[in-house]
Amino acid sequence: MDTRPERRPLRIFAFDPMIARAGDHRVTVEIPYRPIERDERSFRDDRLEVVDYDAATQRYYRAVDLGDDEIAMAHGLEPAEHDPQFHQQMVYAVASKVLENFDRALGRRFRFLGGDRLRLFPHAFQGRNAYFDSELNAVMFGYFPADEEDPGANLPGQSIFTCLSHDIIAHEVAHAALSRLHGYYNEPTNPHVPALHEAFADIVAMFQRLTFPELVAPVIRETRGDLLAENNIMLNIGSQFGAATGKGQALRRIAGKPDPGLFSRTKEPHALGWILVSAVYEGFVLTYVRRTRDLLRLATGGSGRLPEGELHPDLVNRLTYECVRTAQSVLSMCIRATDYLPPVDPTFSDYLRAMVTADFELNRADDSGLRADMIEAFRARGIRPEAVGSLAVQSLLLEAQDSSAAPTDPALADIVRKLLGFGARQLDRNATHRGERRRERKRNVSESSSPQEWSVQQVRSVVSDVVEEESSPELSEDIEPEPVLRDVAKALHAWAMENRARLKLEPDLSIAVRGFHPVHRIAQNGELLIEMVAHVVQTPREPQQLGGLTYRAGTTLIASIDGRVRYLICKPFQQAREQRMAHWLATFDEENGSFWQSQQRAADRLLVAYSARAMDGRRWR
Repeated sequence: MDTRPERRPLRIFAFDPMIARAGDHRVTVEIPYRPIERDERSFRDDRLEVVDYDAATQRYYRAVDLGDDEIAMAHGLEPAEHDPQFHQQMVYAVASKVLENFDRALGRRFRFLGGDRLRLFPHAFQGRNAYFDSELNAVMFGYFPADEEDPGANLPGQSIFTCLSHDIIAHEVAHAALSRLHGYYNEPTNPHVPALHEAFADIVAMFQRLTFPELVAPVIRETRGDLLAENNIMLNIGSQFGAATGKGQALRRIAGKPDPGLFSRTKEPHALGWILVSAVYEGFVLTYVRRTRDLLRLATGGSGRLPEGELHPDLVNRLTYECVRTAQSVLSMCIRATDYLPPVDPTFSDYLRAMVTADFELNRADDSGLRADMIEAFRARGIRPEAVGSLAVQSLLLEAQDSSAAPTDPALADIVRKLLGFGARQLDRNATHRGERRRERKRNVSESSSPQEWSVQQVRSVVSDVVEEESSPELSEDIEPEPVLRDVAKALHAWAMENRARLKLEPDLSIAVRGFHPVHRIAQNGELLIEMVAHVVQTPREPQQLGGLTYRAGTTLIASIDGRVRYLICKPFQQAREQRMAHWLATFDEENGSFWQSQQRAADRLLVAYSARAMDGRRWR
């Protein structure tokens, strides 16, 4: 009989330690229970590995034993700023919660390529940065001394650890997850692509925090239920980091007054991303206000105007419940939208339509009006969907294939059934997920002297299930150890090659299968939605050099278990799109003329400038 617990409670700082010193912002999060393997230098479950090597001091910190009875009974170690073992617990707990939210939203067990683990380095380097390294499939957290002149609420010179910020951890793990789902989103083919990466990571960090009732209740009480109030600390991201670097404020504050013209004037990716995050947050607030209107009428005798003084605790609890419920809905909506995006060159318009369609698929009625609220919030910020007739919800839905007229495809049905069988076994609560099945070509990091040395020694990671254009359509065992997935990759590649025209791709070009995922979702009415999501990409035979970018076409295929194609979300080859990429590169070169001499311009300059490390270096600076 399996008597293992279902959940593992662990204590964390829900805000940065600077805010949580009074103790009221420390929470206990419950994450799925996974067996943990441990040695002196690291610990790991089936998807995450925490390796605490301090590059600055060239030493390993002893790994915490979360399976120790005394630690487990106390819900983990007590939050402490200068305890490296708590730092390990913090990154593990927050990262586990992020992956659980992806599992919930996507309707499958989120899986890195080949069953590989995401590695977390709490003290990877000394510096004002934290970033996801796709070559290592690792998140690297830095630490630095607080500013001597203006340290905010910190001591001058005090060590500030990015691994103690829920926002930064969740942000970086979200980068890792999106890179896994859409590997080509690491290529900045238009200004929206890096902005979408950054905005998506902030959305995951912010809305995950909004699902903690212990945090939301005090905010509801202090703001009297106004989630846009100036004193709402939930709107701040990276409070301690921003203060410690001399900014005098948080790194980011999400909400802002809508400016319809700002979107068209903005090119810098972080600023663009802020507009997207603000739109999503305001859509959330609009829905929350609608869901709580009846509560305020009851609490005020029908006037809707709250009296002076403290809110009644029962009202605070009910408002908190609705806030958390709405935040979870928005978080799931935003994550699930990634299944309805094209595999290359996305825009904010693509993301809005993907959000609306993803929500519609599981909640046709939308009694709360969430979809309409999101559309309105985007409109107010000048983000207008492309190729639609109006701003009505029905107009923004992606065009579904006519399933009644489409014939079943036995070959496609066989592929979908095989993949769904694998996905169902992964979701089984009694399934054993063995971490040792990960790709053998990656050495255990604890055998290496440092993360930096290990990075140099590794072969560049692939960030999604890949069948390359010029290679065999078969995945090798060292890339994917699961035989079922290797079979699916081979069969899907053959099917896609035969159906290039149907997929709206060029019939004379080879294709690459860049990912395939099973979907098991439960709709609001209790119905089960089971499908396959697959990404197919084409590259020109002689692509032009665009600062490291490659002009590609691609299609996201969503197919049902009976072999019917439900959605084809396409980015075909279009001259106008290629011209936009060339203009994007020319603008970059013009703006960086003093750094990129014409005879010395790096061939991959756009890739380098908008890499995850460079982007987060600018964000956390």
